[in-house]
Amino acid sequence: MKINGATESDIEAIISVDHVAAHDENRRRYICEWVSGDSTILAIVDDAVVGYAVLEYTFFWQGFISMLIVTEASRRKGVGTALVSHLEEICKTGKLFTSTNKSNEPMQALMQSMSYEPSGIVYNLDDGDPELFYFKKLDGNR
Repeated sequence: MKINGATESDIEAIISVDHVAAHDENRRRYICEWVSGDSTILAIVDDAVVGYAVLEYTFFWQGFISMLIVTEASRRKGVGTALVSHLEEICKTGKLFTSTNKSNEPMQALMQSMSYEPSGIVYNLDDGDPELFYFKKLDGNR
C-alpha cells in the first residue's frame, strides 16, 4: 500500500470510492476543494485508490480529520490505520481531532485501536445520529 498526496488528476478516483459523492454534488465540490488545498491523501493498492482522508486546520486551529473513506472491499485490512497514521505524522499541531456518527461503529473501533480519546458529542447535525468527537495528543514539537 502507498500513501500519496492527491492531485487534480485523482479527483475522479476519489469520487468513485466515496459512496456519498456518487449522488451529492456538494460532496464532489468539497473533494475538489480539498484536493486543490493540498488537504487530501490517498491509499493506493495495486494502482487503485482504495481510500482517502482529509486533514484540515479549521477546527479551532487544530488538526482535524474531516473525512476518512475506505472502500468496503478494503476495510479491516489496515487502510484506515495507514491513512490516520500518516495524518498524525504530517499534522502541524500538537492535537489531532476527528469525528464520526454514533452509528459508525467501525470508525469508533478504529479510533479506540489508535488510542484516540472521546472528546464530546454534538447533537442535531444528522437527525437521530449524534456526532462523536475524538482527540489524540501528538508527540513532538509542533
